[in-house]
Amino acid sequence: MRYLFFDIECCNGRNICEFGYVITDDKFNILEKKDITINPENKFNLTGRPDGRDLYLYYPESTYYRSNKFPYFYENIKKLIEYPDQLIVGHAISNDAGFLRSACRRYKLDPINFKFADSQRMFSEFANIRKSISLETAGENMNVEKPKYLHKSDDDSELTMNLVKGMCKQLDCSLEELIELCDSCFGKSENNQITYDDFEIRQQKRYEAAKSGVNNTVKGRNYRMFLQFLDGVKPQGDIVESDLNDKSLCVSLNYEIGHFKEMLSLVQLLTNHNATYKMRASDNDIFVTCDAKDDEGNIRHCSRLKHVNDVIAEGKNIKIISFDELLKILNVTEEELSTMPFPDASSFYKKAKPRQRAKKKEPKFEKKEFKGPTLGDLFPDLFKKLKNEIDEDK
Repeated sequence: MRYLFFDIECCNGRNICEFGYVITDDKFNILEKKDITINPENKFNLTGRPDGRDLYLYYPESTYYRSNKFPYFYENIKKLIEYPDQLIVGHAISNDAGFLRSACRRYKLDPINFKFADSQRMFSEFANIRKSISLETAGENMNVEKPKYLHKSDDDSELTMNLVKGMCKQLDCSLEELIELCDSCFGKSENNQITYDDFEIRQQKRYEAAKSGVNNTVKGRNYRMFLQFLDGVKPQGDIVESDLNDKSLCVSLNYEIGHFKEMLSLVQLLTNHNATYKMRASDNDIFVTCDAKDDEGNIRHCSRLKHVNDVIAEGKNIKIISFDELLKILNVTEEELSTMPFPDASSFYKKAKPRQRAKKKEPKFEKKEFKGPTLGDLFPDLFKKLKNEIDEDK
């Protein structure tokens, strides 16, 4: 699997004059970077526009006019974008898809069909904001190194790649998992129609796939479903009184990552005990260990346990228990976890995040009534003279 990040510049907001891209492997290592200048066969209108800010491209206009026209590059661009085993990402990429559609229509060429992920929408969900953020601003928010030139299409493609790479790093996930986490970012350009996927349809497909049991790992789509279940799960009946009441727990990755169905059952039982499951191990009251071996028979390392031991060494109070101890408290066997009914679809729907409002700053000093002598009290003759002069002027 490779990743393609591309960006398009236009001479007037419609006609393509530059196409740039970056190809990486699934670890974001750059395999190829290139930009192509294209004769737009139209005038440049990028400054002094009443409805937009001035935009300055890297190359002079003469360079674009000396370049070949879009049909000359069409086959190579089409081959690049329609490459079978790749994910395509761009910032506000529906605009770029629209530019390609317009160019194909203009020169009577077959449409270029592809699926895409929009890094602008990814960042909006990542940062929990509702407005669209420019690539430059998003990069600054993520402390991504600025390219040498802005509005140079290959450099903008690399900036998009670094933005996505930064989000994946902070969330500790792959690009595929990031796309699954961001409902609104995925779309397609097909037969001159540019659309974003409908959340309800995608959610139903995810639910049916998870319920089928074909994949029982907490990865990819199941990872997203698990996060949604943590948000949506509710207690069944009265709260069970136990030592888990009002506690937060986390289970070793040795168990969690390979037992999606069982983890859903486990979280439901914990919720019935008024306990909370948190995936950040060091934020919990209790950590549950689970020994496991790899294919070669060696004890499998759990990164969560290391983090827990680190914060315990720093003074945090986290109780460590075994998986068998947890099952005993919950009065359930591991086999029963796997045979419990699959949760209802309504338990997986994502809750809307509340919009964060900036707090009003309190004044540094409290305004108090002044009770001391005034200047009029200290200099009565002077103020009387000034008052008389003002009255005379009137």
